[in-house]
Amino acid sequence: MKRLLALAASLLATSSFSCGDSGPDDPAPVANRLNTLTHDGITRTFLLHVPASYSSSRRVALIVGLHGYTASSTAFEGQSGLSKKADTEGFIVAYPDGLAYPWTSSNPQAWNAGSSYESWTGGTDDVGFIDQMIELIRKHYSIDAARIYVTGHSNGSRITYRVGYELACKIAAIAPHSGQMVYQSASRPGCPVPVLHLHAVDDGTVLYNGATSDDPNTLAYLPVETVLGNWAVLFGCSAGPEVTAANSDYAVLRWKCPGDKPAIELYRANRGDHQWFTADNSGVAATDVIWEFFKAHPKS
Repeated sequence: MKRLLALAASLLATSSFSCGDSGPDDPAPVANRLNTLTHDGITRTFLLHVPASYSSSRRVALIVGLHGYTASSTAFEGQSGLSKKADTEGFIVAYPDGLAYPWTSSNPQAWNAGSSYESWTGGTDDVGFIDQMIELIRKHYSIDAARIYVTGHSNGSRITYRVGYELACKIAAIAPHSGQMVYQSASRPGCPVPVLHLHAVDDGTVLYNGATSDDPNTLAYLPVETVLGNWAVLFGCSAGPEVTAANSDYAVLRWKCPGDKPAIELYRANRGDHQWFTADNSGVAATDVIWEFFKAHPKS
C-alpha cells in the first residue's frame, strides 16, 4: 500500500497552488437556495445559506460543508446543523454537490478525494470546482478572506483533506469528520493548515484503525492517528500526540507544533459509529466543537 503522504527526506520545497476564479458567465449565487456554476464544461450545483443577520458592511466567515458518499448538499445541511449554527453566529455556509457517477445502479453522488480507488471519477476536478465556488461567493458577498473553512463527513471528510492540502494558502482551517485522508502528494502544502479531525473508534463504515487491501477496487487507508501524525511531520511537529482532555465519551489528542502552527487536534469518540456527532449519539456536539476551532484559527 502506498504511503498516504510523501515524507521522505527528498520532500519537495514548499509549493503553492493556484487560486480559482469565478467564471465570467456564472450567475450571482442566491441566498438559501440551490445555485449553479459551470466548471470544466460541467454544470455544478451548490446550496448557499446566508443568515438573516448578514450585512455587506461587515465581513463574515465562510464555511464549506461537504456531504458524504451518496448524500447531497441539502442532506448535509440537515445532517450537520451548520445552517442553524450560522443563524446564531453570523457566518455563511456553502454546500456543494459532488457529481453522480453511474458506476453502480444507485448512481451515487461522490467526490474525487484523490485515491487510485476513485479512478471511476474520471479525474473530476472537484477541488477546482470548490475553489471556483468560493471565489464566486466572495465576488458577491462580503467574506473575510482570513476566515474560509472546510468541513465534511465520510467521503466529504476525505475531500476536505484534499481541499485543505491543495488550497492551503486560501483555507484557514479544516475539520474532517469520519474519513481519513487518501490524497497523495510529493510536495507539502504551501501554507500550514490547522486540522481538527473527529472520528469514533466504533465506526464500522470508515474504520478508525484504517484498512489495507491489494485489490485496486477496494479503498485502502491509514489509521486516523497515522494520518494526523503524517500531517504533523510535514510542519515539523511531533509525530506522536498527547491527550489534553478525556472523559467516558471521548478523548482529545493534540500534536505539538512549533508556535502551535498549525494546530492539529483529534476528537476520538468512544461511540458514535459513522454518524455526524451530537451530544446524544457520541457525547460530542460536532458542529459546536468545529465552529469553536474555526473561530480560534483564522488565517494568519
